[in-house]
Amino acid sequence: MTFKRSSSLFLLLVALVTGVVVMSAVAFSAMARGGWDIGWGMGGGHMMGGGANTSNAPVSVGNSTESVAIRDFAFTPGNLQVPVGAKVTWTNYDAAPHDATAKDGSWGTGIFSKGESKTLTFDKAGDYSYYCTVHPSMVARLQVR
Repeated sequence: MTFKRSSSLFLLLVALVTGVVVMSAVAFSAMARGGWDIGWGMGGGHMMGGGANTSNAPVSVGNSTESVAIRDFAFTPGNLQVPVGAKVTWTNYDAAPHDATAKDGSWGTGIFSKGESKTLTFDKAGDYSYYCTVHPSMVARLQVR
């Protein structure tokens, strides 16, 4: 009788551990593809997949030193035009980590945390769609003229 109860508990434990391992593998796989919206803290932001596409916002024409705020999982301004040689600084105001990376891979800030800023200088004319690699639906546009 004791053997039967011990083996039942053992089988239950094996089933639970297997379930946890399988669910973890599925969750990490989905997150790696950016496919699940996973909540980020109590603020309602999103760790993966959340964010706003602000690339079609009205064009904000800037000068040789411009700033882009990353706030509430969006780039503001979302459609920025600067002259060749401009320095653009992105500042993260969210609790989640972010970055700004050209969709064509030609430039990127690297990931940075709340309160941090990253600055890039744009020496060539171009029209860049960019996004946050951590939150791929965060999309914006930078026009260098």
